[in-house]
Amino acid sequence: MAANSTPLEQNLEDFRSFELPTEEENDNYRKLALRQLYYEQRRTFRKVPCFFAWQLDKEILAGWEDAYATVLSDLKCFPVGYDGTYGETVSYENSWNLARNYGGNRRHEGVDLMTSNNKPGYFPAVSICDGTIEKMGWLELGGYRIGIRSTHGAYLYYAHLDSYRKGLAIGDMVKAGDILGYLGNTGYGKEGTKGKFDVHLHFGIYVDIEGKEVSVNPYYILKWLEQ
Repeated sequence: MAANSTPLEQNLEDFRSFELPTEEENDNYRKLALRQLYYEQRRTFRKVPCFFAWQLDKEILAGWEDAYATVLSDLKCFPVGYDGTYGETVSYENSWNLARNYGGNRRHEGVDLMTSNNKPGYFPAVSICDGTIEKMGWLELGGYRIGIRSTHGAYLYYAHLDSYRKGLAIGDMVKAGDILGYLGNTGYGKEGTKGKFDVHLHFGIYVDIEGKEVSVNPYYILKWLEQ
């Protein structure tokens, strides 16, 4: 696939220097962990008592705090390159763990970042951290996807790309802010399938918790990165 350059590439230095706040890090990890656990409990049991946070098992909470600490320690920029110079915007909602039907009943292990102009190949997908390209290629559900393993072990998943940046290969090292490819609408069929949904980036985050790689909710992390 040939990657098409866009005017937005000229503005990527802004994203390279966009770092997470560092004050009260432990409190922030706890808040993110509580939100994730609350969301899971609410989805599972529908009704959650207002004193839910006080009932959490300390070991479970600590495990999720550690997971978020692992992720956040590596993050440096937002996963889509744009600054609004040309009137473009990116929007997203907390769609993590919602039901999905294509390919069988399953849960949405990520957040969809939607583009304002719905143009394939326009918005660059940007590495949010330093890391190594671990996976590339076609998946029926994810279309053209790329997976980055961060320095501290988190796995960052970018799906539905229109194209990859020319020259990228599995095993390559990338820096936060590097272009990985361009947003598209690929997937939900055999290789090359396009146009079954609007242009967007499906962005997922996976971390190791007690020896198992599990999905964590990217929504609050993305909101944090936008601050």
